[in-house]
Amino acid sequence: MSKLDTFIQERQQRSEEWKAQKTAERDELNALSESGILTATMEPQAYLRYLDVQADNPRYSASNILLAMEQNPEITFINSLKNWNDLGRSIKQEETGMKVRVTDPYIKDGREHRGYKVGRGFDIAQTTGKGTVPKLTLQENTPEMDAALRKLLDQSPVKVNTSTTTYHDALYDPASQEITVSTNLTDGQTFAALAREIVHAKLHDHGRYPYYSRSDCALEADSVGYMLCRSFGIPGKQPDASKVGALFEGMEPQDRRGVLDSLQQIFQRMQREIQREI
Repeated sequence: MSKLDTFIQERQQRSEEWKAQKTAERDELNALSESGILTATMEPQAYLRYLDVQADNPRYSASNILLAMEQNPEITFINSLKNWNDLGRSIKQEETGMKVRVTDPYIKDGREHRGYKVGRGFDIAQTTGKGTVPKLTLQENTPEMDAALRKLLDQSPVKVNTSTTTYHDALYDPASQEITVSTNLTDGQTFAALAREIVHAKLHDHGRYPYYSRSDCALEADSVGYMLCRSFGIPGKQPDASKVGALFEGMEPQDRRGVLDSLQQIFQRMQREIQREI
């Protein structure tokens, strides 16, 4: 065998080892992700814990939040190395972080495709420094709260009315496809109630979702509304997660993930629009 043949053989071996390593890494992430999804969609306390972490980290997908939680159940705020450095914090020397999926665009046959690679996320407890996580807390009767309510109202897919006599803080009527909000609420209560009912209206989708019922969609709407309130420091009651197992019963892990991802996307879009406004 020539020297060049040896080099070629070594190169092929390195390539095969690299591919095997990446396959094992993907399999490990898939197993962790599936475990986290099943736990969050079967156990009420795990589901509520997920909502808290997701609300505090709106930029991260549901899949990545659950993946990170499976590796470190105590996480609160997570960021990449670069983002922590930009905030004035450094990663502690002994910390390796948590594996998350990072979008990795690539070109094939002249077209751009979206794949993913394994990245690292670090909890704030794994960092050191004087920088803090920026967080906006909306207060009663402030210009920021007024701006948030206006932008929230803009995001309603249906007409919103007010009433001085309604027995509910707010209610979406699927028959008329309108939301009625009580005028006897504080700004924070109005935000929480309106956010929840807007999600009901979004899920109903102008009647295009034939399986909509208020009871069946209550946990989903309550969850998004709760996350939105928490992300802006507005007091809100945690959803009743006692029936979370029944909601996801019979669903495969990928379908459970799809539901959580869709709720996270609704939350993220609403949160981002309000954040930009204020």
